[in-house]
Amino acid sequence: MKRLSVILFCSVLLLCLVQAGAALSSSNVLTTPTQVNALKPGDVISEVSGTINLAPSGSETFNSDNSVEFYTQLDDARWSISIVIGGITNPPRTYGGKHATIGGYDLSYPTSGYENVALKFSMTSGKIPSSFTSGTITLVRVQELDSDSDQVGAAVTVNGTVINPTALQTQIDNVKVKLADLKSLIDQKAALNVDVSAARQKYNVASSAVDSAAIKISSAPGEVGTLLATATTNIDQASTALDKADADYSLQQAKTMLASVDGLIHEFTVNNSLKGSDPRLVPIINKRDLAAQAISNANDLFTTGSYPSARGKANEGTTLANQAWNLSLDLKTELGQGFTLPGLPNLSAFLPVIIVILVVAAIVGYIIYRKKTQWDELG
Repeated sequence: MKRLSVILFCSVLLLCLVQAGAALSSSNVLTTPTQVNALKPGDVISEVSGTINLAPSGSETFNSDNSVEFYTQLDDARWSISIVIGGITNPPRTYGGKHATIGGYDLSYPTSGYENVALKFSMTSGKIPSSFTSGTITLVRVQELDSDSDQVGAAVTVNGTVINPTALQTQIDNVKVKLADLKSLIDQKAALNVDVSAARQKYNVASSAVDSAAIKISSAPGEVGTLLATATTNIDQASTALDKADADYSLQQAKTMLASVDGLIHEFTVNNSLKGSDPRLVPIINKRDLAAQAISNANDLFTTGSYPSARGKANEGTTLANQAWNLSLDLKTELGQGFTLPGLPNLSAFLPVIIVILVVAAIVGYIIYRKKTQWDELG
């Protein structure tokens, strides 16, 4: 007996779940015009029509306590709704305005005698309100309401999209500003010899999409959103490509500078036989090692796609390598290598004497020139 009670309880629960999950469904829904994704205020929807299939409630074709509501956001709408019982269509009922309601008592019949009940509807002459400037607009919504006017199950909805040409132009203008900023940045980096080819290719695609969007405002406004999305995507991709190229350029500059410093350090330790512990060489090596670490970090960041951070680390490496380079030049001067020319002896130690000799020679030459000039004037 207990087992039978459990089975009975589960059966009742399952029946309740089926009823709770039941919802309206539609078939053969058509709109005139067929394209409703680029509507404008004042446009007229000639007709939205179709059949709404009702969900049974227990032993009835529809819950007699509930109702079916038809609704539209359009102005001046006219409704024609027929109750279809067992495939037989009854004379239509006509309504005007945004709402039309059919009570459950007109839709509730014993399921034992009737296969199904449906509603065949037609909404005509609805006009897009002048106050509705843009966005999704409800052409027709059909929902089942309970006695408290709460929705039961899912509604059947036919939507359209209203497009405001002025709003579209504003969106195009905003994307054009981003495009102009991108072009300025690309030109700036190109002037620094950064490889901007990938970024420029994406820029060209975005620019073409924006130009097409501007043309489509009047001819096919429904396509403008897709074109602007294409432009925005390519602008973002171009920015990423530019960041990557710029970071790579900065990395190569840093590596080149570091290689130059390594060349000088090699010269000091090999040609000048300086030890790494030499107090004159230690600060150079320290700066060099800091530069190498910054460049290594920049490489890691570049590999993970963190291009702005990679560029920053690469620039830090360049700065440190430059400091090491300047210290190296100071040491070369201290070692008497500041004025060494290939194939000639080092004259740095005699520099003061050479300067004095040159100055004296210049003075003597000037005196001789003046005397010669005076003699020529005296004849």
